Amino acid sequence: MKSPRLPRSSTSRLAFLLLASSLPALSAIVDGEKNADGSLKKWHRIELVFDGPEVDESPATFRNHRLDVTFTSPSGKKYKVPGFFDADGDPANSSATRGNKWKARFAGGEEGEWSYTTNFVIGENVAATLSGGEGGTGPDGEKGSFRIGAQDKAGRDFRAKGKLEYVGGHYLRFADGDHFIKLAANSPEVLLEYGEFDGTPGHEKDLYTPNIADWKPGDPTWGDGKGKGIIGLINYLSGLGVNGHYFLCMNAYGDGKEAWPWTGADDIDVYDVSKLAQWEILFTHFDRMGLMVHFQLSESENTNYFEAKDGGGAFADTRKIFYREMVARFGHHMAITWNIGEENQAPGDGFEKPNTHAQRKEFASWIRKLTYYEDHISVHNGPGGVFDDIFPQLLGFEDITGPSLQTYLIKPKRKVDMLSNHDEVRKWRDLSAEAGHPWVVAVDEPWWGKRPATLAETIRKEVVWGSILAGGHMEFYTGKDDVKHIDYRSYEDCWKAMGIAAEFMNRQLAKEIAEMKPNDALAIGNDNWAMANDGSIYLVYLKNGGEAVVDLSSAADRTFSVQWFNPRTGGALADGTPETVVGGEDRISLGKAPDDDEQDWVLLLRALK
Repeated sequence: MKSPRLPRSSTSRLAFLLLASSLPALSAIVDGEKNADGSLKKWHRIELVFDGPEVDESPATFRNHRLDVTFTSPSGKKYKVPGFFDADGDPANSSATRGNKWKARFAGGEEGEWSYTTNFVIGENVAATLSGGEGGTGPDGEKGSFRIGAQDKAGRDFRAKGKLEYVGGHYLRFADGDHFIKLAANSPEVLLEYGEFDGTPGHEKDLYTPNIADWKPGDPTWGDGKGKGIIGLINYLSGLGVNGHYFLCMNAYGDGKEAWPWTGADDIDVYDVSKLAQWEILFTHFDRMGLMVHFQLSESENTNYFEAKDGGGAFADTRKIFYREMVARFGHHMAITWNIGEENQAPGDGFEKPNTHAQRKEFASWIRKLTYYEDHISVHNGPGGVFDDIFPQLLGFEDITGPSLQTYLIKPKRKVDMLSNHDEVRKWRDLSAEAGHPWVVAVDEPWWGKRPATLAETIRKEVVWGSILAGGHMEFYTGKDDVKHIDYRSYEDCWKAMGIAAEFMNRQLAKEIAEMKPNDALAIGNDNWAMANDGSIYLVYLKNGGEAVVDLSSAADRTFSVQWFNPRTGGALADGTPETVVGGEDRISLGKAPDDDEQDWVLLLRALK
């Protein structure tokens, strides 16, 4: 059980100074996975653990202390990393609420000797600022060093690839040079309403029981063997090739109403450190299993929750602290999306009052200032495919790196001014490029009501490959199961379709995809899509099969290999008939797929050296 909170009166500056005068001698521990030579592993989590003020989970702790650690790489590059209060240093297992441990988490990508310097300050609401405050207390002014060596990860583990960042194009790029094509789970959005997380009410029986069997010896747990269901769930999705999961980390007064980082829905300045430490175990497993962590930072029902509860204003101090806490505790993970809010312009009053365009920009800029790598920052539209109330005003704004699109899965019978998923991705990709700030565009909620009999086929054709061939990304939405704890296997045919595409794209095209552009005119025929780096590589999708006829007029005298890929079953590429083709003509027949040629197929043409 959580211990009682300290009263707000403890925020007085005098109390801080008295507390500071009784601090123990400072000490720092550098913790992380190590190589045999004692060096820390590249791109693995590093924790600096400091002895600081002994405090409790209280408003004073989270509002009035600010720890920042500046890391300097062997090449001289500096990273300013926000720190956080961590009770006894192991709250995930102890459920402690009080202690004197303060931490900074980081992951570094340069081998060699690193150094760090700390800045620990106090003051009224100083955590809602980026500078200032009273220094000279706690772990302030500490300096130290450590060495980073090689890392030993491979396969799905994102730590083998390094940090995923926005690099000014339509695809995020890992430090190793590969680009990332996201095909992820958008829902259930209540992932974090898990009964074995501390302080998560009402869901004691929601333990992802069907996925406990997917937990494997050596996988993490916390407490007395807790967490097997949710860790097993990540194993399950990863095994099918799904490479991310979206979730609400703050749904107070929202749909699920039971996921938040605090000790209670209304305790917006009292963070539950043991719950957050348990989230960290889960997100570390995301890295290990190759899943992007997609933080949805609010939803339509609580869009202005902080501002309404914290005395009004356009940007509440509690929101600024919320962003700081999330980045401090989780910003070191390899693949991150920070999403400002779900259905962010949906109409409403009170907590539901939509953010303004100025707020969206200010929120994104604050997150950008806190992040120390170029993480993806997005915002979600809604409801039901309404785009022009939110995205045109953000074109060209550099701190937002892409839209999170809610669309209809297929065009509804009622009149709605919208394009198909394929065309919608293409539209925002092109408009952002024209504005001088290319967006990473994703269909993150292809909305549907009544489950169609051919859901997996429709998702595969209209959203998975529709998004990919438009130069974008996607997540799968589970309809009315969005706010339920479900057996994920009830949608296994959809996860498989996504995983097959993710495996193909991230294995075959991770190097070349950034240079390819959508150009459906290259794929002759109705309902065929294409993208290409002309003269080098072509990707064609035949939605309804049939004969493949392509325009290779811009590739005169180039010879290409011809290979087919089955998007329904996956597996190896199959050589075409013909196996090679010479470009130079605007209508070149490549025949039909090896079998089931009335079904959808993918065609890959590569220039031979």
